Amino acid sequence: MNRSTERILTTHTGKLFMPDAGNPGMGPPPTPPERVEYEINELVKKQVEIGMDIVSNGEPAGIGPGTIFRLVEGFQNVNPNIPEDEPVVSLERVRWLSRDMFTYRAFYEDMFGSMGGRNRNNPQLSTRTVVSGPLKLRSLEPFEHDIQLFKKALQANAPGKEAFYCVVAPEWLEEFVWNEYYRTDDEFVVALTEVMAPIFKCVVDSGLILQIDDPAISHDWEEARRPPMSDAEYERFIMLRIDALNAALEGIPEDRVRFHVCWGSWPGMHTNEQPLAHFARMMLKVKAQAFSIESAKSSHRSEWKVWRDDIKWPEDKIIIPGVVDHTTPVVEPPDVIADTILTFASVCGRENVIAGTDCGMRWHAQAAWAKYENIVKGAQLASSRLW
Repeated sequence: MNRSTERILTTHTGKLFMPDAGNPGMGPPPTPPERVEYEINELVKKQVEIGMDIVSNGEPAGIGPGTIFRLVEGFQNVNPNIPEDEPVVSLERVRWLSRDMFTYRAFYEDMFGSMGGRNRNNPQLSTRTVVSGPLKLRSLEPFEHDIQLFKKALQANAPGKEAFYCVVAPEWLEEFVWNEYYRTDDEFVVALTEVMAPIFKCVVDSGLILQIDDPAISHDWEEARRPPMSDAEYERFIMLRIDALNAALEGIPEDRVRFHVCWGSWPGMHTNEQPLAHFARMMLKVKAQAFSIESAKSSHRSEWKVWRDDIKWPEDKIIIPGVVDHTTPVVEPPDVIADTILTFASVCGRENVIAGTDCGMRWHAQAAWAKYENIVKGAQLASSRLW
């Protein structure tokens, strides 16, 4: 994995909007299959044009929870018969809701409504995905096909450039599923992790960097569907999932894996989020070389101090702090981004820092790409001061 040995490198967390996408809100509609190859090529080309160092395919094919559910035998969509007048902010609809969403219920019901949450055609609201039998992977073909399209775009636009491919963490998939087969949720997520191991290997065997997207490592703590956990209870809960993930990564070199964690990209109030200090040591136990961590959003902007005051950043690891906020369309100026980079370089070592994003961008595509462009400019400015 490339390091910032001569200048600060730049990257992002994977999901990109097409520059002409307008305002896709919480995410664009599914890309038609016949358009996926074109969008991957255009997104790779655009990343190269703005000077991004480490690129993704932009995920237009939407290889995420829905794809995993279709490709793993044992999942089933069922109609929970939710009343039409059931509030949008309801655990009967969405499992991952945080306590924050109930403390400020009026705000979130208005926000979810404005983003289309009341659309009865939204599968997440009208059906549940349940585990109804033993899990078994049906096929790797959709991933192999998506990867080949990505590699074709890289060859055409960015030969030799380092590239990564995102796979949702089993722990985060757990947030979208009602377990009706395994004895406990712990047993379910371990089984799911075992089933997903071939997907991880498929990415790395293709020559790409594997990024595991795991907002759950921070978010599980604030979920309203379970009682608040003590620090000890949370450590047991998370370490079981990290141990399962590490078992699935067995045989994959750590320098081919990056691990992403954030506290959610929805434009909400985010008042009940767990501090990084509570789980940072557990996070570093994941068998990965690079860690992409939300760091620009105001509720976590000061947490660089964890690496100054509590935990010395490991010399053999790479930190990818978010230097732009994913919950606002406000575009951070290059000098502000440079200041964030300089702060992390001072506590983690300049060669260990790669500038990134908090998570996938929201709001308007123009705002998102303006942020990406300023990451590159901010990294150039920081590099001029560090070298």
